[in-house]
Amino acid sequence: MKRILFISKYLSTKTNGFESRLSVLIRLFKKNNYSVAAITSSSSLKSIKSKKKYFKKKIDDVEYFFIREENSYSNYSFKRIISWIKFELNVFSFNYSNIKFKPEIIYISSLSLLTILNGIYLKKKFNSKLVFEMRDFWPYFLITTGKFSKFNPFILFLSFIEKYGIYSSDLIVSLIPNIKQYLKYRGFLNKKYFASTFPVNKNLFIENKKIKFEIDYSKFNICYAGNFGFDNYLDEFLSLIALSENSLFDFHFIGDGSQKKYLEKKYANVKNCKFHKHVEYKDLHTILIKMNCLVVSFGFNNKFPNFGYELNKLNNYLMSQKPILIIGNKKNLRKERGSFVFVTKNSTKIFERKINFIRKNYKKFLKVGKLNKIKLLKRNNSDEIFKKTAHELNNL
Repeated sequence: MKRILFISKYLSTKTNGFESRLSVLIRLFKKNNYSVAAITSSSSLKSIKSKKKYFKKKIDDVEYFFIREENSYSNYSFKRIISWIKFELNVFSFNYSNIKFKPEIIYISSLSLLTILNGIYLKKKFNSKLVFEMRDFWPYFLITTGKFSKFNPFILFLSFIEKYGIYSSDLIVSLIPNIKQYLKYRGFLNKKYFASTFPVNKNLFIENKKIKFEIDYSKFNICYAGNFGFDNYLDEFLSLIALSENSLFDFHFIGDGSQKKYLEKKYANVKNCKFHKHVEYKDLHTILIKMNCLVVSFGFNNKFPNFGYELNKLNNYLMSQKPILIIGNKKNLRKERGSFVFVTKNSTKIFERKINFIRKNYKKFLKVGKLNKIKLLKRNNSDEIFKKTAHELNNL
């Protein structure tokens, strides 16, 4: 069995009420007699009792080494970038003699590209194989959103790191479906890769009747639940609602993010839009099943469909067995993700027509929702994802 060291700044275990993809894999590797350890940030803990810079905690019989982080910051702030740099410096200076084995595989998974630099360093230090799990395509997404020029010095720096990371890695794991096309786009024709998915634990999707969330059941309740970032294209979705203001519909927005206050203020006069506070992951399912329809927005710029999406948020929606309305191009999602209703044109009339189509054929769409859930549980089975991942790692 291989000896694997996992490094990721954001790694939530089930002790927090939400088990992230990587913590599921770590638990299953340990269960199947692999030697595993993990280095992560204390930001993934609900409460921090230790005052030490580095502290150890055993979870699921796995040794997790936490790097203490005290700063609070939004997802799109400069402080967050500083926290990435601090984390990497602390990973670099970590005393690796604390780990009870010499790793054969360094498994890097982080939203921050900087972690791959430590992966390259540790690959040389331990003469090990390097696995680079690409959870997002940076800086590609920053360019395609139109927020940054491809000639921006920061973008050029990130581009160099990504290319160097791909070049130095022995295996690329991607949560974006069309990873082969992306590697080709970046100039890598023969790099070993495989596309994976988010494990779904059906035990986390149980209704809690103690959770109170008031809605008007005389209305058709439509919900967006997730991050309020500029790359979620909620402005385009909200503009459709503002132009419609159909009294039959109530729209609910749940979550947090850098754009939330701006959107709340901009659309404050839209009577059928209701902005709610962030909801704990364990409570979200109870709220989603109260809704009639759920929404994902990709916007109308059609800049992402080359490589597709593998949204964890979509899994939450699918588990609710509710109809799902997609704002954007059909190419953003592969057919195996489920059956959805798409609004592909920036037209209020089409938007209203699609919602009314769902409302008038609701029993049919609830049956579709049940089939979507069955397909999801089969496709995103934790044990199957582990087996595929273990097979790839064992062949390095």
